[in-house]
This record gives sequence, structure tokens and C-alpha cells, in this order.
Amino acid sequence: MEQEKVAEIIDSVLPGETVLVKYTTSYIPEFTLKFFIEYSKERGVPLVIDDNFDTLHAIAIHAKTMGLSLDLDSVYVLKTGGKFDVGNVLAKVPFHPDPRVYLKNYEESSIKIFREIPSPMVNLVLGLENLFLVTRTPLDTYRIILAMQRFTGDKRRKAFYLVNEGIMESLPVKSLYELERISTTVVRLTPYHTGADVKVLKTINPSLVGTETTIDAGGWS
Repeated sequence: MEQEKVAEIIDSVLPGETVLVKYTTSYIPEFTLKFFIEYSKERGVPLVIDDNFDTLHAIAIHAKTMGLSLDLDSVYVLKTGGKFDVGNVLAKVPFHPDPRVYLKNYEESSIKIFREIPSPMVNLVLGLENLFLVTRTPLDTYRIILAMQRFTGDKRRKAFYLVNEGIMESLPVKSLYELERISTTVVRLTPYHTGADVKVLKTINPSLVGTETTIDAGGWS
């Protein structure tokens, strides 16, 4: 089963890694979220979602329209901005336009969650593009990137940042390359009508470089 091959890739990611998952505009976020929810259940691993500016709500609405069921009661959520609470929201991070203030708020909230949930957990970050869209200067952008880099090595989590390549490449500050640089693993998801092709572009595990498989939602309900 192709989904099991993807699960084996996730298994091989070490606690403390930062994984960048790139995709083009499509329904890949819906398929990916469904996959991580199922993976979390099957492996008995906690799933924590960073929900930036109601991205999780938008994905849930799309999935419902597609007839794709999501058991969001089984996931923990750390929420930044927005107004729609989806999933088991454990903490809300007050957003501030000054990234120094925002990052301090985020660190305080995330530390609380990391203490409460068994580790290593899977931490899926949604809507990262939105944070970069509201940054005002290149310095603000790099403050966020450096904060992400400092989380690398935190063995309480395996972090997966799902980002839209098109949006990232359209930003005034070309930060996608920096995200690829600081990530220990980089994966590209390419859409097709019922799922996505998966290719590992970069990893600290040499045996996985170039690995290709698929996430197929055709059998899901």
C-alpha cells in the first residue's frame, strides 16, 4: 500500500527534525491532513497542529465539500490568530505585528503544550505562508526563520511545515530558499486528481534521497 510507504518515510524522520513539505496550489493540504490524522491513529503518536490564521478551518471546509472525513477531535491545536476554533485547541497565541513579540508569545504557548503532550509528537504546521505575508520587513522575515531554526533539535517533536511554493515564491523576500536551507528534510508533493505524488528531495538519511511514492485519497471516505 502506497500510504504505508509514506508512513515509513515519516517513521524515519528523527525527533528534532524540521521537515519542509512543498506543494503547488491544489487540494494537497486536505489529503495531507487526512494522511497525518490516520498516521497518528495507526502509530499511536500525538498529532499537534499549528493553525495559523484559520488555515485549519479552511481545509476542514474544503474536505467536507469533497466528502473527505477528518477526525479533528483527535488532534491537538495551537492556534495563532483567526476566530474559528477547530480541533482540540489547547492554546491560543496572540498575534502581534512585531515578530519579536509574536515569537515570545508563541514560545510561551508551545512550551506549555510540549509539557502536556507525550513526546515525540508529530507537529504539523499549517498556514506558515500567512505569517510571512504579514511581515513588514526582510528583518522580520528572518526573525521568523531563525526562530524556526532554533526549534530544530527539539526531540519532543517531529515538525512538518506544509507550504505553498507559489505563494512563498511571490513574496518580496524570497524566503523559500532559506526554509529549504534550515530544514533537515525537504519533500515535494505534486497533485493529481485523487492525491499527490511524494518525492524526498533532501534528507539527513542518505537511503531516502530520491524516494518516490504517493498519497492517494481514492480509498478514503
